[in-house]
Amino acid sequence: MDFYPHDFESLHDRVVRLENQNRRLKQLGVAALFGAALFLLVAQAPTKKTVEANEFILRDDGGNIRARLFVTEKTTTTMTIPGMTSPMPVTMNPKPTLVLYDDKGQVGGMLEDDSIAFLKSHVSLMGGVLTIGDQTSGVVVSRYSVDLFDEQGFAATLGRKALTTPRTGETQLTSAASLILFDKNKNVIWKAP
Repeated sequence: MDFYPHDFESLHDRVVRLENQNRRLKQLGVAALFGAALFLLVAQAPTKKTVEANEFILRDDGGNIRARLFVTEKTTTTMTIPGMTSPMPVTMNPKPTLVLYDDKGQVGGMLEDDSIAFLKSHVSLMGGVLTIGDQTSGVVVSRYSVDLFDEQGFAATLGRKALTTPRTGETQLTSAASLILFDKNKNVIWKAP
């Protein structure tokens, strides 16, 4: 058996066959490499993970708590509602709460499912009512009115307000186009219309 052909034409045929075989091996190698790379990419795809906890605490480099995410507990308390003589029991259902702390550990802000408050700047949004200020002065913006009040006790309302006539005890609701000014004792000192 002659492994080394001597004529030029058979040598040429053998080289062509080897080149074709070499090309197919290269293509097969590239396909295998592409398949392996694709397998690695698919294997590295993020998987859905769930982390469960009762509370998440975020601490700064000094170990101070800067934020807490938790669910409040169900509580029942008594509350005096304006116009009622005796306190009523009120139940507050659990709700998710995010509390933010300053560098001294004091509460700076809170976010709940129905309210947001920034305590240092005295801004809160609760139940559709925006309050800017503290207990002595500020602005309260609600759906139908804007109330202004100062530290001396004077106040003004632009919009709807329930006013009670002291002599008769009758309560009337003013229109959205009304402006009412109150003195320190909450008595009306000017009203239009």
